[in-house]
Amino acid sequence: MRIVLFFFFSSLTFLSPAQLLQDPSSRSLISQGLNHLYQYNFKESTENFNAIKATHPKHPAGYLLSAMQYEQQFFPLKDHPAQSRAYLAFLELAYNLAQEAFDRNNNDLDASFFCTASLGFLAAYEADNQNFMKAVSYARKAYSFMKIGIKNTERQPEFLYSSGIYNYYRVAYPDLHPIIKPLMFFFEEGNKRTGLAMLEAGTRKTIFVRNESLFYYSYVFNKYEGTPQKGLPYNTQLIQQFPNNHWYILQRAELLTLAGQYEAADPYIDQLEKINSPYFKGAAHVFRGIREEFGNKKYALAEAYYAKGIAHPWEERFTKDIHGLALLGIARLENRKGNKSKAIHFAKKAGEFVEYKNSIEEQKRLLNLR
Repeated sequence: MRIVLFFFFSSLTFLSPAQLLQDPSSRSLISQGLNHLYQYNFKESTENFNAIKATHPKHPAGYLLSAMQYEQQFFPLKDHPAQSRAYLAFLELAYNLAQEAFDRNNNDLDASFFCTASLGFLAAYEADNQNFMKAVSYARKAYSFMKIGIKNTERQPEFLYSSGIYNYYRVAYPDLHPIIKPLMFFFEEGNKRTGLAMLEAGTRKTIFVRNESLFYYSYVFNKYEGTPQKGLPYNTQLIQQFPNNHWYILQRAELLTLAGQYEAADPYIDQLEKINSPYFKGAAHVFRGIREEFGNKKYALAEAYYAKGIAHPWEERFTKDIHGLALLGIARLENRKGNKSKAIHFAKKAGEFVEYKNSIEEQKRLLNLR
């Protein structure tokens, strides 16, 4: 459930004068820490976030920041059990501290948003691990806090990101995961067009959630709208500022490849192959396969790359669909060789992975080869 991700930033500008961000040194530490985090300078970001926790041990900010770092530093968390436990402990502590503050004053905006943030990350973690009922349970808890932000986008632009994500995903996510549709009556209706407009505004009008707005605006164009080329200008802003960020490199390579800009994608695919992670290496093989199939018409080489790609593991959030792209590629190549039964077999298998709008349409086309 990406509906309630990254709301931590949305709360930062609402802290009261006696609280964390009115302290210039704390503001500086948070800014420095986030820049280090996005650049993958984890030693430095750890020092910044630990300093925040040391000076403000009863504030949820430092613990939430540490959780955010763990999510990127130990990606994917499912492969790092000890860090997963620490990640969850950070989130639970952040939530408990925020809930205590909210219980003391239910008009405390920053407390409500730290509740939303920590619950949102917990919901996302459970969704990534296919625990959809737990994810929805956390999302329901977060929703009561999140509604405050939905009503305050004009008063505070930082709410544009969370409200945009909610409006878009409230429609898109249940459509892709029908199992949760019966539970969605707990949530108010969303609107895709409104959600897109809010996310776009978030890329221009926000400070703390600008990176998230840029990333997920590109993500939505690629996955749900089927127009990866529209996401490129927004990813460009991220990759220019944070050229070492693995998620941004992966997104860049994918957007360029799916937009047919194969030569431009090459440097980023090279970077993926140099990352010490089978997930990124597997994605790089798939992107090379797409270039060989569509750009160079070297079908045997494309098939070899696709085979390498599916031999690597995948993770739920960013490479599951890429794994599906490789299976669709093999299905197309088998059909080209006249092996319709094999093509259909791989197309069926791809159905377990693909959620991109264009991929779903391609899978349906291949299944109709009968």
